[in-house]
Amino acid sequence: MKYFIAIYLILHSGLALSLTAPMPSERITVAVSPSVPPYVFSHDDSGLQLQILKSAFKNQGITNLDIVYMSNKRAGQSLEKKNVDIAMNYAGVTGSTIYSSKSLLAYQNVAVSLKKNNFKINSVYDLSGKSVVAFQHATEFLPAPFKSLTTKLRSYEEVVYQAAQVDHLMKEWVDVVVLEKRVFLYYLQQYKKTHPIQAITIHPIFPAAPRPAYFSSKVLQEIFDMGLTHIIESGEYSKIMAFDGSDYAQVTAPNSIK
Repeated sequence: MKYFIAIYLILHSGLALSLTAPMPSERITVAVSPSVPPYVFSHDDSGLQLQILKSAFKNQGITNLDIVYMSNKRAGQSLEKKNVDIAMNYAGVTGSTIYSSKSLLAYQNVAVSLKKNNFKINSVYDLSGKSVVAFQHATEFLPAPFKSLTTKLRSYEEVVYQAAQVDHLMKEWVDVVVLEKRVFLYYLQQYKKTHPIQAITIHPIFPAAPRPAYFSSKVLQEIFDMGLTHIIESGEYSKIMAFDGSDYAQVTAPNSIK
């Protein structure tokens, strides 16, 4: 912590001093869910969110990040206990001990159904009576009406590994899957390499969700936000967001895929 405070004072005093690497005991631990491509690729610690995080910190002279992979629930618990310094996803309350950064990017959560079913899903309430599989802790991350609506579904399940959502939908084991749009399209492209797929319809029934990072240190959060602002202003951020890491974006229409 003394290291972070020293950096903070240097940055705010305007002194043109170079930042030295921290001692090994001062490494910054980042808790991340392992199953959210193209935002996170655990095999090489890459993806949109991780690249933004790394670039913002690098802009501030910080490169000593340790990426650890765990469920969102465990990440939140670890952040609250200060066992990690940063969590990329957190559904708890921010305030006196947990500090939220500026948004790294925005998720676009959607509902997805098979086109042949011709479901008219224009709001969350149109899911009523259907079987739904959502991502882990969806009821905590999605707007409040979704959680209350789950009691009116024919069945409801949450899964950790989101590739299973594509499989369940294509095999018609479920009426609708709920997940982030880019995540779905990435897994769909992977799935079609070895399986036949059916045409789908994407229903954008949820608002875009800004995705900050969450910190156990106010000083570290402010350092990160300064770095994020700088990479946005320099154009580096735009270059990162232009990378998709897959061919998922090659679709013929915005709301349907064959």
